[in-house]
Parts: sequence; structure tokens; C-alpha cells
Amino acid sequence: MKKALAVLMVSAMTCSVLGGCGSAKPAAGTGETKNTTAAGESTAAEGENVTLRFAWWGGDERNAATQEVIRQFMEAHPGVTIEGEPGSSDGYHDKLATQLASGTAPDIVQIDPEKMPTFVASGDYFYDVKELGVDTSLFDANYIGLQINGNYDGKQLGLPTGIAGQAVLVNKKAADKFGVDLEKADLSWGDWIEYGKAIHEKDPESYLFCVNKEYITNIFVLTQCKQINGPLFDANGKLTLTEENLARVFSYVKELYDNNVVPPASYQASYIEDDIQSDANWIAGKYVAAPCYISTIDVMAAGYPDGEYVPGRLPVLEGAKDGGFASNTPQLLSITRSCQHPELAAEFLSYFFNDKKAEETLGATRSVPPTEQARKICTEKGSLTKLVSDAADIAIKVGGTPNDAISSSPEAKTILFDAVEAIGYGEKKPEDAAKEVIAEFSELQK
Repeated sequence: MKKALAVLMVSAMTCSVLGGCGSAKPAAGTGETKNTTAAGESTAAEGENVTLRFAWWGGDERNAATQEVIRQFMEAHPGVTIEGEPGSSDGYHDKLATQLASGTAPDIVQIDPEKMPTFVASGDYFYDVKELGVDTSLFDANYIGLQINGNYDGKQLGLPTGIAGQAVLVNKKAADKFGVDLEKADLSWGDWIEYGKAIHEKDPESYLFCVNKEYITNIFVLTQCKQINGPLFDANGKLTLTEENLARVFSYVKELYDNNVVPPASYQASYIEDDIQSDANWIAGKYVAAPCYISTIDVMAAGYPDGEYVPGRLPVLEGAKDGGFASNTPQLLSITRSCQHPELAAEFLSYFFNDKKAEETLGATRSVPPTEQARKICTEKGSLTKLVSDAADIAIKVGGTPNDAISSSPEAKTILFDAVEAIGYGEKKPEDAAKEVIAEFSELQK
């Protein structure tokens, strides 16, 4: 089959699959498809059969939903066949690397965004989907403009299938009881200190935040570091975080403990890593809020079912170098350069991301959907809670780049966890802890 798109053209009496009046590209921002062919459907040339391959990994629910969306598209496009190639994540990217290098990759591929930089650096393997005409108007421009979400040097080499990021779960009933507003647009890091101090003074058994050293590090420390300093390590693996900036962040951690915004370090030690929803005081309703992730916010809320929950705002320092609150996708969908019919593949992606029926079918099978329209549909249909949808909206608006590879490593995280714990126990001053961390981080840089 020729690489040229002429094989998809109908006779002079009809319109093309890929252009003119027969285009099935969604109208910008509507989620509906425009199509003015007599039959109301895009068609391949009479007697021509066009085949696209689409590879992804995932569980049974994702596979079934994806296959159904493929069926919907093929039904509206006689003569077009999309062969689904679902598989396991094990070995997926090694196989894809071989296929890309040999020119035998599927036409549309799902990719881990953390693997994408290696592929991009290795060759010109992917089309810019915007140049192919994929309708991206429903996406937040800042969100898809991040490299982690598929944008490389201004080229949209992939589109995000969902959103993952940080959140703050607020028990509004408790917040109103103590007279604190965690939803206001101009919320600051200082507000959190003042709120926590006031709450504990009114009720010595209550605290603003249910946290442990891991959550203080991942959501408070790393976020503030990026807002003050930018990336902790640059793209070349060189340490950019300064001792002065880290000392400033650690001083905030000390304020959290000194003002009883968070429970004592000795208490936190009973609930490690992702186990804060098991905190007995959370279950008893003694906290007003909890830092968490969009993906875990419902789980956290279920720990105290008597609460009335809303997502809180995420504070950003004045003059911040980065939003800090990383929101990124778990997967990307890309069109490979070996695709013989890239405009048709682009038409499929437009349907996949913009058509309301497709969005309803896909639900949250690739995490929280990446567009507000899709999240609204999923919320209405019950495949996504309003709490999760609203938290995602906040995360996208605040934004922020993901943590760099070195500061995200187990070694770096352990160094930070230990420093936060030492500050919490009063064993180290913020400036001393910062000096030690910078010395250890220097050993991690490339």
C-alpha cells in the first residue's frame, strides 16, 4: 500500500476520508464530529481496505474499552480496519524500541512518558500530532505543553491519556468548624501555618494536616524547592538546588512541627509511606485536611466517611520559578513515522480524545481523563467522582514540572526523609540539615 494518502481518496464524486467535506475531525471544543458525506460517514476508497495498528498495555477493563472505541471508529469508517495489539507492560518498551529502529512499529502506540525522552533522543520516530491535524482544543494548553506530556521543542509528539498529580483533601465540615478557608484562590504557605496553629490552640487533639515524613517530603518539601529553586538537578544531572534555598524550605518544615500544624514526628512514625489513611486520628476525624494524590483522594476520604470533602487549593509562592505541584500523564499516545496513513491515524486520535461517546466508553481506564469535558462525562456517568475531577482541575491550573530523575530516586528520597524526620524530632537545625543534604546530593549528581 502506497505511503501517499491517495489510497484513501474516494472517486471524484465523493469526498476524502482525510480532508474536505468528508472529514470526521471533531469541531474544536465541541466533542462532536463534523461530517457532510451523503451517508454521514467517512469511507475509504471503493475497494480499498486501509489497516492501522494500535499497541498499548493495560488490564482487561482498559482493553475492553479501547477495543470498543476502535469498533465505534471503524463502524463510522467503512474500509478502515484498526488492529488492536494489547499486551503486558513487561518488555513492552524494549519491543517498541526494536520496532521503532527497524521501521516496523505499530501506527499508534502507547508510551510511558518517562521512556519518551530516550526514544526522542534516538531518532525521528514520531509525528507532531498537531501538524497532522489532531484536534487538541479540549486540552489545557499549559498541560500538553510540558515535555512529560508529550511536547518536545514545540512539537506535540504525543498526547496525554490522563492526569496524575498532587492534591489536598479537605474535610469542609471541620474547616468550617475551625473557621479556616483552604479553598480560597490566594491561599499561601503561610496561611497553612496560621491555620494549623489556630486549630491546635482551639482543640489540642486536632491538627490541620494528617501527614508523615514521606508526605511532608513529597508534597511540601519537593514542591517548595521547585517553586523557590526550580529543578533540584538540571537536565544534565547537575545539582542546582542551593544550600540557602533548601535551608529556607527546611525552616518551613520546622514551622509545621513547632506550630502543631502537623502531629509530632513520634506519632507519625506509626504510619509510614502510603499508610496515612490508617492514622487513628484521621479515622476519628481529628484532622482538617490531608495532602494526597489525585489517584488516592477517594481512598483517603473513605477513611473517615463522616467528612464532607472538597479539594483544597495548592499554594504557590510569589515569584515562584515553577508551579511545583507536578501534574503529568501516566501514558502518551503517539503516531509513529512508519505509519503509512498518518492523517487517518490522526483522525482516530481526534475521535479518541474528543468524541463524547468515546470519552464515555473509555471512562477512567487510563487514569483520570486529561480533558475537562471527559472528566465531566465520567463524573455524570459515575466512572469518576466529583472529588477526583475537581482535584484534577485544580492540579492542571496550578501545574508544575515533575520531579527530576535524581531527586525522585530512592537514594535522594531517603536522604530527604531522614532530614525531615531529624528536624521533626528536633535533632537537627534546618540549616545543618540542609548542609548535610546538599553534601549528599552532590555525590548523586552526574
